[in-house]
Amino acid sequence: MSVLPILKDLHVRITSKCNLNCPHCYAADWFKEEEQLDFSCISDAIKQAIELGCQKVTFTGGEPLVAKSIAESIKFCFANNLRVEVETNGILINVLVDELKSDIRKVEFGISYDGENMRGNKVAEIVRKNIEKLWQLGCDIKIQTVITTINAHEIDHIFSFSQKLNIRNRVFLAHSPNGNGKTLPLRKINEWLKTVNDIKSRYPHIIVELPDLFSGGGQKKCGWGVHRCEMMSNGDITSCAPITFNHRDFVAGNIKKSSLQKIWASEHFEKIRNLSQKDFRGLCSKCMFWQTCLGACRSISYSTGGDLLSPHPFCSALLDGIKNKTIDVQLVQHVKDTIENWIKHLDDPNFEYNSEKYENIVKSQHKIL
Repeated sequence: MSVLPILKDLHVRITSKCNLNCPHCYAADWFKEEEQLDFSCISDAIKQAIELGCQKVTFTGGEPLVAKSIAESIKFCFANNLRVEVETNGILINVLVDELKSDIRKVEFGISYDGENMRGNKVAEIVRKNIEKLWQLGCDIKIQTVITTINAHEIDHIFSFSQKLNIRNRVFLAHSPNGNGKTLPLRKINEWLKTVNDIKSRYPHIIVELPDLFSGGGQKKCGWGVHRCEMMSNGDITSCAPITFNHRDFVAGNIKKSSLQKIWASEHFEKIRNLSQKDFRGLCSKCMFWQTCLGACRSISYSTGGDLLSPHPFCSALLDGIKNKTIDVQLVQHVKDTIENWIKHLDDPNFEYNSEKYENIVKSQHKIL
């Protein structure tokens, strides 16, 4: 067996419960299971993760702040000199502030804020006030926004808020068509191209999650399977919870039945680490950006392409739009040469795959020795 990479980041899906039921939520079907990790299981898993080199624990869900053991688990992480991030919808922030006191400043927050229409004006106002409260306390905050047909007209309202506070804002231009998202129509390519152009021209503080063909590269990929894994609220360990929400057999093992080290060394993770470009499907297998892009988000590709190694839907939509002449050329004029070069490589019968392993590329991006 090869030397295991360090498990730098452990994501703990502490509960499957949520206090909301958002119209775009890809995990909504999972909420019905009502699973929740207790402190004993969490602390044991974190101890094992530390032995594998863990430096950060991210608590998420469901909605992590509805879990009874959240504050105790965070304190345990601090006692073991670990960084802590909490991914939350932002409604129950006061519960954590009251529990952690001055230690709240040590917590990094990823807070969902998608404007007024997605969850309603009342919820939106609560979330904004709680973000401002954490900002005043000096917390590290990242806003996470999903743009859908429901809130696409609110981008100025959403991004002006994060810009005013000088807070990072991570943006996803499409929702996953799973869970509640099954009934929500996906936006068309010209719509999201226009959104990209609007964001880049007016809101430079925004981090847009896109394949490198559109973003120009430079964004580190998530490191799934290489330096991070996720523990579901029933103890299952997976490389990607967004996939596992809707494909419950996509797991490597269960922490209640096996050691984390054994699971981290399992075939599930080894297959990911040993991937190279030739293993990917369609466009990704001949893309000139693969070495930096790595196919971008695998969960969105899985949900739209039905395969772990399917091409990203944005790239497929762009190519189809060009071939069918349905693209508004003004929206891509500034990257015309890049797109032409990309298509040239796709059509090249002598194209040579990048043979470097997925694991090595991710390690290099994240500067993991």
